[in-house]
Amino acid sequence: MITTPSPLSEARRLLDTVCDPEIPVLTIADLGILRDLRRQEDGTLEVVITPTYSGCPAMNAIEVNIRAALQEGGFDHVKVTTVLSPAWTTDWLSAEGR
Repeated sequence: MITTPSPLSEARRLLDTVCDPEIPVLTIADLGILRDLRRQEDGTLEVVITPTYSGCPAMNAIEVNIRAALQEGGFDHVKVTTVLSPAWTTDWLSAEGR
């Protein structure tokens, strides 16, 4: 039996390819910047991210890269939400990121 991935799992797979522009050997998931992924009632895919520090200049590039990866994967309605609280911590680094 062939199963197709759910939209959220496919979106997550795509986001797992988005690298941090300042440390391109690490993905936003490895860094713990990618906080949440959810589908809204209208079908919009919301990606929640937290910068490693509140003035991080890479966040604009990260948002552009998130949108590009998802749009290339067929997700046309994407909302990127940046949250500052709770603040990012190194505890959010993945095992691969460490």
